[in-house]
Amino acid sequence: MAANPMLYFKISGTHREVGLQIGEYLQPQLHRAMAWVRSSLPPGVTWGDMLLKGRLCLAHSRSVYPQYVEELEGVAEGANVPFEELFLSMCEELWEPAAWLGISPLLSGQVVQDTASPLLRGCTDLAARGEATVQGATLIAHNNDTAPEAEDYLATLQIQAGEEPEFIGVTIGGLGFSAGFNAAGISMTGNAVSCQDIRPGVPRMLLARAILGSRRLGEAIDACLLPLRASNYNNVIADANGEIYSMEGSATDCEPIYIENNILAHANHYLSWPMRRFEATPHHIGNSIFRYYRTRRLLQDNYGRLSPLLMQQLLADHANYPASVCKHDTATTTTFSIIINLDERRAWIGSGRPCQTTYYEHALEPWTPPRGWPR
Repeated sequence: MAANPMLYFKISGTHREVGLQIGEYLQPQLHRAMAWVRSSLPPGVTWGDMLLKGRLCLAHSRSVYPQYVEELEGVAEGANVPFEELFLSMCEELWEPAAWLGISPLLSGQVVQDTASPLLRGCTDLAARGEATVQGATLIAHNNDTAPEAEDYLATLQIQAGEEPEFIGVTIGGLGFSAGFNAAGISMTGNAVSCQDIRPGVPRMLLARAILGSRRLGEAIDACLLPLRASNYNNVIADANGEIYSMEGSATDCEPIYIENNILAHANHYLSWPMRRFEATPHHIGNSIFRYYRTRRLLQDNYGRLSPLLMQQLLADHANYPASVCKHDTATTTTFSIIINLDERRAWIGSGRPCQTTYYEHALEPWTPPRGWPR
């Protein structure tokens, strides 16, 4: 079992002040994470090519989310790294070959073939509510699967930025947030999907940040539908009323999947017919298909008994080991897990494989809207 929790910091202030503290606290992790992503460029793409596209994404992001760009400027200043390079490291989709198909006069002129992404990743989500859970709670469970190196850069941050609801999120070295929940009772987890319509725009990691800053679920849905996005995740978003959506997105389309029969699961391929045409790697989704149906079965078999503790056990499932829900592959492994009880604004977070970790509890006080905010 893991002996220690991941790094934890509580931060508050303006968006820029929050960023400064993130950069100062996570400076060593951020430097190592940025060096790691820089060493994994797509085939045939140079760092200069990446910077050119990153500048286009930055221009879009400033026009839509100036507060979050300001937050990132603070991170760069606090960690003493070039802002342009830090922002580029947030543009996760630019590491996918699908972002470089064809020839562009802005780039090196090299054509990159549509192959599987060198940044292999996974993630598995489970959700349940009402009669499926003990005491009718709204529960979200998530395994985050990345390259093993990411585990060394993890941190849990509790952040109060401006008048936004306070949130707790897990970050990889300060480069965005992979999962979390806020004091307004909104959660953000989800799964990477390989879409073939990647374009310059607001990076999907900023959309995830906007979800964590949302005051109500409708705002979180709007973030998933942002017209100027560069790509998208399948964002699993939920609130304390038991409203749970799997927002299957790409750069140009998005299909909401609403929870049915009080349970929901998702892995790393498109489930809805409208979105399947965007699948960039349709011949590399076998493991995702397995994890999706396996977790559906686990939720159904435990219907009415689902609790945070039982969700921890389901995340540790080893069917199809080592490429299981609890993933032990050498290229892609489960680096952290989170279970969220939205009714109670509580979460349990553990680093490493869920079969080996120790979960640590985190909680938030319910958010009080500022004076004049419409109820």
